[in-house]
Amino acid sequence: MRISIEHNFPQVAASIREFGRQGEYAAAVALTRTAQDVQPAIKQEMRRAFDRPTNYTLNSTFLKRATRDNLEARVWLKDNPSGKGTPADRYLAPQIFGGERRQKGMERLLQSARLMPAGYVAVPAVGAQLDANGNVKRSQIVQILSQLRLQRGAGFESRASGSAASNRTIARQGVTYFALATARRGLQPGIYAKRKAGMGTTVKPVFIFASRAMYRPILKFFEVGEATARARFSGHFNAELTKALATARPR
Repeated sequence: MRISIEHNFPQVAASIREFGRQGEYAAAVALTRTAQDVQPAIKQEMRRAFDRPTNYTLNSTFLKRATRDNLEARVWLKDNPSGKGTPADRYLAPQIFGGERRQKGMERLLQSARLMPAGYVAVPAVGAQLDANGNVKRSQIVQILSQLRLQRGAGFESRASGSAASNRTIARQGVTYFALATARRGLQPGIYAKRKAGMGTTVKPVFIFASRAMYRPILKFFEVGEATARARFSGHFNAELTKALATARPR
């Protein structure tokens, strides 16, 4: 969200005109201080909206400071152009605005290999191994992609190539993953884990393929930001203007 004099606090413009550069400086600092208050408020809102959000999610906002020449501070989601992981603006924007979830990297790989129908998403099922934050463990995803011969880069070298070494590795891991793009023998489209059990085998779904669902907005990003800004800006501005006037050099 953008916090500005023009859009949020137009009445402050009169004070800025009256006090000149001191007023502009006070407004810039107050806007930045207010944005700094908005960030933890949104983090708390994430804890309310999501079940055990990861630190990656909780720290997914950035702050752009206001200046005397640009009386606007901004708090928004990181786009993470050079970092690791899915950019926050990609997976959190649907939680703010609603709409359709974008596909994840694993889903794009499955679809490009025609192992998942076009327009579908992979929904965790009973065989998924979850971490402390409720997400499917990366180690299991890497192992699945490796066995399905979709893994790019380092990971579990358990590609189902049919070679003796590949078969030994998969046997040592104790689980074989396979994907069904269409329903077969009573199994829905999805990714399954097959394990030996006694004299036979068990098959459990790890992911079920489902048509994309529409998200309803659950993260009150703008509502919380707006409420925090209106509650905190005036105090910051009055304090900063008092300091700016007290330290101003006489003309």
